[in-house]
Amino acid sequence: MAAALHQISKGRVDINVVPGGIQNDFERVGENSTHETRYERAEEFIAACRKLWMEPGPVDFAGEYYRLRDAYCAPQPGEEGPRFYLGGASPRALGLSGRQADVHLSWIEPLEETAKRNVDVAAEFAKAGRTPELGLRTHLVVRDTEAEAWDAANELIAHADPAVKAQRQSAIVGTQMVGQQAQAREAPDHRVGPHLWNGLSEVRVNCGTAIVGTPQQAADTLYSYAQLGFQEFILSGFPHVEECRRVSDEVLPRLRERLATG
Repeated sequence: MAAALHQISKGRVDINVVPGGIQNDFERVGENSTHETRYERAEEFIAACRKLWMEPGPVDFAGEYYRLRDAYCAPQPGEEGPRFYLGGASPRALGLSGRQADVHLSWIEPLEETAKRNVDVAAEFAKAGRTPELGLRTHLVVRDTEAEAWDAANELIAHADPAVKAQRQSAIVGTQMVGQQAQAREAPDHRVGPHLWNGLSEVRVNCGTAIVGTPQQAADTLYSYAQLGFQEFILSGFPHVEECRRVSDEVLPRLRERLATG
């Protein structure tokens, strides 16, 4: 199905593979594989997909978790198959990205920590003889004034059900996921940087940090991460449609101008 959609859409399908997942989610549905095993299985999955998509059938693939025998993919996706996005901050996750990711996708952290993380990412890609392409995942809370933006951010979690917050926190406590631990770090008023706020980690388990500020502050902050080598941004906000329009109309033009002029 992915190959067919990729062909129909003229190459617009990308696939984000998440080996780690949210703590206890696999166990709830009867899957008891270990953290390490899931990374091994993800690597086989990607290798099997690429072979099936890019080689003429029949295709054989003999792995520990995936086996193909006389397999065909019809239609094939085209000259290039879907790109694979991989994230994570643990050594195992970075190693998998270095070997298999078309794009390494990071959750936003403070600039200094992100720069250090990118050094580790580049080292793993270098081990595999590859050059990294970097993507950054973040939320945005943008308003006309900085005070309005911070008020809007705090309002997002002001009325969260305590039971929901407790459930989200239980999924993080003791997790092996390095990235989740970083997103949920404690900070006064959830402010982990001049315009970074991780209050969403109270109600979200994965990417829980947002850029908060005026359109110009948001654009300037995104530009500072672009200077670290990020070529792609995956952005979201709440409410989805209203924030999407605000970012499209007021943030992205400013960011494009900064990127064009330096």
